[in-house]
Amino acid sequence: MPLVAVILLAVLCLALIGFGCACLDDQLAQAFDRIVQSAPAAVIELWPAFALATLASLSLIVLSVPASDRASPASLQRFLF
Repeated sequence: MPLVAVILLAVLCLALIGFGCACLDDQLAQAFDRIVQSAPAAVIELWPAFALATLASLSLIVLSVPASDRASPASLQRFLF
């Protein structure tokens, strides 16, 4: 499973657990109203963190350069002091 999918699944599970815990002792209609009212605020507050985490994980995947061949002796000698 890709890393981005795991992160999104974990965030979804944490959000569902948080909504469930916040609304555990109320009646169903009151609980539903709380979820509907708090969801947009939570998304707005956490949007920058979600975007940064997604970009960081994508940059790790996209920017990795696989080794194509063995390095030449000339390029290896530039690291010798």
